[in-house]
Amino acid sequence: MSVKRFLYFIACTAILTSCSTKKNSVVSRGYHNLTARYNGYYYSNENINEGVYKINKNNKDNFDKILPVFVYPPPEKAKATFAEFDKAIKKSSLCIQKHAIKDKSGNEIPSSGKWIDNNWINIGIAHFYKREFFSGLESFEYVARTYTKSKDKYTAMIWMIKSNNEVGAVSSSEPIISLLKNEKKLPQKIKNELPAVEADYYMRRGQYTEAATKLMEASRIGNFFTRPAKSQRARYSFIIAQMYEAQKENKRAIQYYKRTLALKPAYDMVFYSKIKMARLLDVKRNNSEKTKKDLLKMAKEFKNSDYFDVIYYTLGEIEEKERNTDKALYYYRRSVQTSTVNVSQKALSYLKMGEINFDLANYQPSEAYYDSAVVTLPKDHPDYDRIVARKKTLEFLVSNIRVIKAEDSLQRVAKMSESERNAYIDKMIAKIEKDEERKQKEKEAMTSNNSLPNNTQLNPVTLTDPSQGALFYFYNPTTVSFGVADFQKKWGTRKLEDNWRRTNKATVVESPTTATDTKTSTATVANPADKSKVQRENFVKGLPLNDTLITQSNNRIIDAYYLMGSIYKEDLNNTKKAEAAFEELNQRFPKNKYLLNNYYVLYRMYLSDKNTEKAEYYKQKLLNDFPDSEFALLIKNPNYAEELNTKKSEVESFYATAYTAFIENRYPEAIDLSRQGIKKFGKNDYLPKFEFIKAMSRGKTIGIDTLEVDLKLLVARYPKSEVTPLANDILMSIKKQKNPAMFNGGSSTLSTDTFNVDFEGEHFLIAIVPDDPKIADAFKTNLNAFSTKYFSAKQFNLTSNLFNTEKQLVILKTFANAQEVFGYYDYLLNDKDVFKGAVKRELIEIYPISASNLPLLFKKKNVAGYQLFFNDNYKKFVSSPK
Repeated sequence: MSVKRFLYFIACTAILTSCSTKKNSVVSRGYHNLTARYNGYYYSNENINEGVYKINKNNKDNFDKILPVFVYPPPEKAKATFAEFDKAIKKSSLCIQKHAIKDKSGNEIPSSGKWIDNNWINIGIAHFYKREFFSGLESFEYVARTYTKSKDKYTAMIWMIKSNNEVGAVSSSEPIISLLKNEKKLPQKIKNELPAVEADYYMRRGQYTEAATKLMEASRIGNFFTRPAKSQRARYSFIIAQMYEAQKENKRAIQYYKRTLALKPAYDMVFYSKIKMARLLDVKRNNSEKTKKDLLKMAKEFKNSDYFDVIYYTLGEIEEKERNTDKALYYYRRSVQTSTVNVSQKALSYLKMGEINFDLANYQPSEAYYDSAVVTLPKDHPDYDRIVARKKTLEFLVSNIRVIKAEDSLQRVAKMSESERNAYIDKMIAKIEKDEERKQKEKEAMTSNNSLPNNTQLNPVTLTDPSQGALFYFYNPTTVSFGVADFQKKWGTRKLEDNWRRTNKATVVESPTTATDTKTSTATVANPADKSKVQRENFVKGLPLNDTLITQSNNRIIDAYYLMGSIYKEDLNNTKKAEAAFEELNQRFPKNKYLLNNYYVLYRMYLSDKNTEKAEYYKQKLLNDFPDSEFALLIKNPNYAEELNTKKSEVESFYATAYTAFIENRYPEAIDLSRQGIKKFGKNDYLPKFEFIKAMSRGKTIGIDTLEVDLKLLVARYPKSEVTPLANDILMSIKKQKNPAMFNGGSSTLSTDTFNVDFEGEHFLIAIVPDDPKIADAFKTNLNAFSTKYFSAKQFNLTSNLFNTEKQLVILKTFANAQEVFGYYDYLLNDKDVFKGAVKRELIEIYPISASNLPLLFKKKNVAGYQLFFNDNYKKFVSSPK
C-alpha cells in the first residue's frame, strides 16, 4: 500500500469514527458541535423565527385593554403556526439524537456538547408557542437541571418564568426571578431581557407600579446596539401609560402616551395614543376645543376609516364630561353608525347611550341600547355581570310597560262599534302589507346590487366558465365580504341559530296568522275575495270582546302596574316613578288586589320623602279601610313588630318541644302538643308543621291509612308550605307500597357498561362515521391531512372497521395519555377543513377513548353509554367553546 493511500485511509477512518456519539474525543466533539450548530440548531431557529414572524404579523392588539408585554398566539390562532414549530421540534430532536455524545451506559454527557442544550431549549420554545406549556416546561427544566455549567441554563430559566406566567402559576416564577437577580455571573443578554420578564410577572399579579418601573428599566437598558428596538420601546411606553391610566394617574399617563408618539410606532399605536390622550383631557382645567377639532379632522381622513367609531366615541366622552348630553348622544350614535370592524367598540357606544338614557330615567330607549350592547359586549368586560343584570331589570320593566300599552290598545279597539273596528283593522292590515311590500322591494334591490357590479349584463358564460369569474353573489368573495361587513355593522357577531335577532329567545311569539289551520290557508288562497275577512278574523281573535276576557285583560294590567312600581322602587331606586305607578294603579283600579300593600308602600315612600301631607293621607287610608291588617297594627303600635317577633320565638320554642317528642317516639305526646300549638297560636308559619307532626304521629299510632288521609288534607290545605314536598314524597311511597305493579317498569337509565377511568394510560381518538364511502373516505383523507399539517412531529396510525350495518369506526392511534389526546381533539373539532363538503360535523361522533375501553365499546356497541361515561369523567379536559 502506498503512503498516499494509507493517509487517505487514516483520514476516512478518523472522519467515520468522529461521527460516532460513543466517543468523547476532541475530534468527535468538534464534529458534533459543528453539525449540531449549523445543521439542527440553525434550521430549528429559522423555523421558530418563521413562526414568531407569523404570530407578530397576524397579531391584532386590543388597545381597550392593557397590552401584554410579549405577543403570544391566543388558543384560537395557535394552530396557524403549528407547521413551523413542529418542524423546529423535529429538527432539534433529530439533532439531539444524532449529535448528543453518550457514555457507555447510553446516558448523555452534558459537558461534551455545546449546542445540545440549545436544541433542547428550542424544543421547549416551539412547544411554548404551540401553547403546550407543560411540555415546554419539561424541556426548560431539563436544561436548567442537567446543563449546570452552561450559560444557556439562564435562557431556559427565563422561559420557565414565561411558561409559569402563562399557565397561571405566577408564584412559581418568583424564586426563579430571585435566583437570576442574585446571580453574579449572569450573561448580559439575560440581564437585558430580565426586566421585561419581571414586568410581565408583576402585571399578572396586578402590581402595576412595580411593572411600570421594570418596563422603564427595560426601555433604558443596554447601549445603542443592544437596547430594544424602537417598536418594542414604544410598546413598553404605551403599556406604562395604560397602567398609569388604570391607577388614575392621568398626568403621568399622558406623559408616556406622548413618549410613545415620539418613538414613531405603527399607525394603530399612534392613533390610540392620540385617542387615549384626548380621553384623559381634564375639561375643567383645559380648553377642549382644540382636541375636538383635531378629532373631527381625524374623522375626515380616509386612513382612519376603520377607526371612525373610536373617534366619535371619544368625542362623545368629551361632550359627556362637559355635560352636553345631546351632543354626547349624537356622537355615540355616529360611533354606532360608522362601526364596521370593531364590534367591541359598537357595544361600548350602545352601552354609553344606555347609561345616559338610564340616568335621564328614559328607561325604554335605555333598555333597547343595553340589549344591543349585551349582544356584542365581550364577556370579559369588567362590568359584564352588572350590565347584564341591569339589562334584565330594564327588560322586565319595559315588558310590563308594553303589557299595559298592548292591553289598553286591545280594549280600546274592542270597545269600538263593529263597523269602526273593521275599518280600523283594515287600515292596520293595509299598513302592514305596505310595509312588507316596501321591505321586499328593498331586499330585491339589495340582492340585485350585491349580485352584480354596476352596468354588468348577466352572461351565461360568466356563470359557467371559471376563467371569467363567477358573479353569483355567493361565488364572489368581494361582494360576500361587503355583505358580511354590512351585517356585522348592523347586528354585530351573532350565532347562526333560530331567532338570531333576539337576545331573549323565550319571548318569541308566533303571529296569529301562523295559527290558522291548513283549510283556512287554502281557502284564503283559493278565495282572494275573502282574504280581508280572514285576516280581520285573525286580528279579532285577540280582542277582549266579553266580560270574562275584559277581566283577564284588566288583571294583566294590574299585575304589570304593580310589578312596574316594584321595579322602580326596589331595583332602580326611582321613588318618583314608583309613586306614580302605584297611584295610577289605585286610580284606575280602586279595588285591585294589591291595594293594601300599595297604601303601605306609598305611606312609607312619602314618609321617606318628607311629604307629610301625602304620608298622612295614606296612613288614614290604611287605618280606615284596613283597620285589622298587620300594616295598620304596625302604624298604631310601633312595638308591634317586636311583639310579633317575641310571639314567633314562643311558637318556635313550642314547635321544638313537639318535634322533640316526635323524634323520641313519644307519639301520643307529640299529637297532644301539636293540637295545643294549632289551638294556641292559630294561623302562623308553623301551622302546617304542627299538622305534619300530628299526621306522622297518628300514622305511627293508628296506621298507614290514617297517615295517608291526614297528609292528603295537609297537601290540599297548604300547597305552598315547606313541608308539602315531603308530604308528597311520603304519599308517593305509600302509593308504591299499595300498588307495586304500577312501579315495576324497566329503568330508563342508560348503562355505561362499567367503562374504566384511566387518564394516564394509552388513548386513541375514535370517530363513528356513516358507512358511506363519500363521507367515510373523505373524512379519513381530511383527518390524515389535518394530522400532517398540524401534528407532523407525531406518527399516527389510522384504521377503520365496520361498527354496525350503518356505521364505520375510525381509530387514530396512538396518544400517550388523556391530556395529549385532548390537545389534538380540541383543535380537530374547530377545524373547518376537516368538516367540509359531504363531511358534516353533525353526522360524525368523535371521542377520545382509553385503550382499555375501546374493546368494550366495540363489543357492546353502547355508544350512548360511552357518551354518558365521557361526559361524566372527561369534563376537566374539555376546553370551553371557541
